[in-house]
Amino acid sequence: MVPSNRNWLPPYCDPSAFLPEVQEIHMVFREAPFLFRDFVGKAMSFLDSSRAESMGFVHDRARTLPCKWKCSDESVFGVDLCLYAYTGQYPFDKGKIGGRFNEAAVAAAVHHAPINVDFGGAHVGYQPGPGGGRFGRIPRPLHEHSMSTDCGALMALAAPFKTLYDEACQSIQVFCPPGTRGVVSIPNEFIQPSWSTHHIKLLVDLEALTVGVVPYEASLPHTHKVAGRSLFRLHPRFVDAQAGPELGPWPAPIGTALTAEYFNIFDTAAEIGKDGVPKERVLPYMKYILAGRDAPAALKIAVVSTNLEHNSLTDCLRTEQYRPYSFACFTGVFIDVYDDELGAYVNMFQPLGLNIKPSGRTRDIELAPAEIREMFSELEPAEPALPIDAVMGHARPRRVLESFTFEPGRYQEG
Repeated sequence: MVPSNRNWLPPYCDPSAFLPEVQEIHMVFREAPFLFRDFVGKAMSFLDSSRAESMGFVHDRARTLPCKWKCSDESVFGVDLCLYAYTGQYPFDKGKIGGRFNEAAVAAAVHHAPINVDFGGAHVGYQPGPGGGRFGRIPRPLHEHSMSTDCGALMALAAPFKTLYDEACQSIQVFCPPGTRGVVSIPNEFIQPSWSTHHIKLLVDLEALTVGVVPYEASLPHTHKVAGRSLFRLHPRFVDAQAGPELGPWPAPIGTALTAEYFNIFDTAAEIGKDGVPKERVLPYMKYILAGRDAPAALKIAVVSTNLEHNSLTDCLRTEQYRPYSFACFTGVFIDVYDDELGAYVNMFQPLGLNIKPSGRTRDIELAPAEIREMFSELEPAEPALPIDAVMGHARPRRVLESFTFEPGRYQEG
């Protein structure tokens, strides 16, 4: 009989339940990001173009309010300055800590102007370097350039989950004793929640990873239990896929072969909404954020969170109360780099989507990253309303784009 421990999972972790997918890192990062100042210049050119007009969007600058929804971290303050330089207006804030979208701010924004142009998303620190560079930390000049998390809110959210996942990768052991196709030794805390006192639980999915317990036989040393552990026969799918380390006769850590299909992770203290889903909506995606091999968790959580917040934005704008107003919403991930040459933070921007909602409609026109790239490749940046170098406090960065060497699957942890 195949054992199952899925009955211990909260309903939102049920492996048989469908979880809407978010954008793949491979699709989003097929191209390098833009400098944010270049992106805004091209966005302004697009909004003035016949193509935007054909979508029903009329860019009347005298009636347009620039808006941002992002974290208030000082590493992304250049976003505010850039929008100010290009429009001559201070951007209206529709954001919260962590790059969350503040739905309550939309009603106030349309009170100021009938046309809103939004730029928003989560942000993540990047340290250029060999092997694709590192994500999730950035120098802080006011702390004598000591390194700290960026975005601190998202990194703090992911940190305890990542710590537990990394521990599981090291402490779950796989091996292939003679006469078997493979055995896995799992600490009991990763099988049944009560064996761990921590509020965050990681449970191996026994149905996915195993095909039964290893029965005890006095003459077979590999069947002898270790205190606090249980032994199972590995599922042939895991063995045949060669997903794990080479199975030798002695136990070795499962490592990064502990992919999302083989475990679930959840917070027993999470606040659950009436719909049975955590109010922190990134939690159901946490195992994919931790176990993805295409990007580090710091970048992955920024992309996932931006997708979720973008959905909140578009869902809000599709309500009847905003039918009379026009919106152009540019959504992406802000990638923050500290440029030693300039002595300033520089923001790159990787677009994830563009939504155009003309006045008189409740549904919007959606453009994917590839469409944005194709469209922007033909455009020259618009002239800023104010001298952009003077507003930003520095000249256009020379090396930041060239130093961005990340490619999906090519990065350093840290």
